[in-house]
Order: sequence, then structure tokens, then C-alpha cells
Amino acid sequence: MAGLLKAVFFDFGGTLFDYQVVARADLETQIDALGWAGVQADEEAVKKASKEAMRRVFQRYLPQPFYLHGDLFRDALAGLFDSFAVPFRPNYYDRYRSVLMSRYARDLRLRDDAIDTLRKLGEAELVLGLVSNIDENQLAFLVELTGLAPHFAFTLSSERARSCKPDPGIFEQAVRLARCRVDQSLFVGDTVAQDVVGANRAGMASVLLWHRNDPGPPENGPKPRHKIRRISEILEIVADYR
Repeated sequence: MAGLLKAVFFDFGGTLFDYQVVARADLETQIDALGWAGVQADEEAVKKASKEAMRRVFQRYLPQPFYLHGDLFRDALAGLFDSFAVPFRPNYYDRYRSVLMSRYARDLRLRDDAIDTLRKLGEAELVLGLVSNIDENQLAFLVELTGLAPHFAFTLSSERARSCKPDPGIFEQAVRLARCRVDQSLFVGDTVAQDVVGANRAGMASVLLWHRNDPGPPENGPKPRHKIRRISEILEIVADYR
């Protein structure tokens, strides 16, 4: 592959921004939503119940080749309500999402080295694509909010692709949009189960952003081609390919 690299694709959430920067927004909005149903719960109880609800729902959705992420998050919110034994009303999710996005507008910021890295990759004349398991409207909102659009040749939501990572379809569409071969591209993401597994299945070189303060992902799991700790480290990998 040396000398053939044409495109670099990035996951969005967890990769170009750390979910920790919006953790307060998530928690505040979950507490508010439970309050609509008359529940007064402490933060730790909500954190624990929310994490468990999302874990259950995520495992149910992960094997599906395509689904709307709004449905996943709606089901996770409903699971949170179930944890507190209160009914989840049909209008709650849209209200929740509206409040949550207003708080994301308040809190969301990209990783410190993200914009400079994207600028340098663009100067190297690589095709950059943003490929995300986020529904179309929400992805457009977040891209506008963070000012990312000028740095990418295209953005591809799972809703538009009708394919959710790790299904190979979304990766294959990214390659077509970049007008390159799969072996001329890298995919950078922060999850093993979706980003690494999907890129590997598609025949793409996977780059795992492992930003946690521990040695790394389990040795007996799927393996990325490369592992980085900071977004800017992708520049060294790209240099090796070219």
C-alpha cells in the first residue's frame, strides 16, 4: 500500500470529540426528562441506570446492518424510565432531543489537535471523509456547530448510507465517494466493535484511537492495523504510507 494512500475517513463521536465533554449535558437532560414524569433521582442513580440501559440497547442493535440511531437512543431513554418504574410517553423523546442539542451547543468542542490535523491532511491532498453512525439531521447540526465542513470532502451518515458500522456497506460507500480503492484508505475511529471490526471487514486499514488511561483494548479481540493515543498521531501513519 506504500505510496497509494488516497483517503482518510474519520468517525465523529468519540473520535473527533470526546464524549466526556458532553457528559454533563447528557446527565442534566436525563434528569430533566425523568422530572417530566415526576421522578426526582440523584445523579449517581441516573448515571448507573442510563449506562445499563444503553448497554442493553446497544447490544440489541449492534448486529443489525441498518437502523436509525434516533430509535436506539429513544429505546435507551425508555429503558432509563423503566429503571425508575415510570411510563415513557411518546412525546418525551423529541422534547429530550431538543433540550439535549441546545446543551450540546453550549458544551461541545473538538479534541485540541483535531482541526490542525485535518488541515495538515488536507494540505497533503488526501480526500477526507466523515463517516458516522449518526442520523442525517443530527450529524448536519453537529458538523455545523463544530465548523468541520470545510475540512471534509464529504460527510456520510448511517441514515444516508442505509448501513450502520460495523456493516461493511457504509465503508464501501465512503470509498466510492472518495473515488479510491479500499486498499488506498484508512479509517480512524474510537471503537473496536464498530470502527475496527467494520473497517477490517471491508478490507480497509483500521486505526483505533485509544484515548483511555489504560494499556489498550483486549489482546484477544479484533485487532486494528494501527493504534494511536492522539488524533495528531495519524500524521505519522500517513507519512509511512506515502
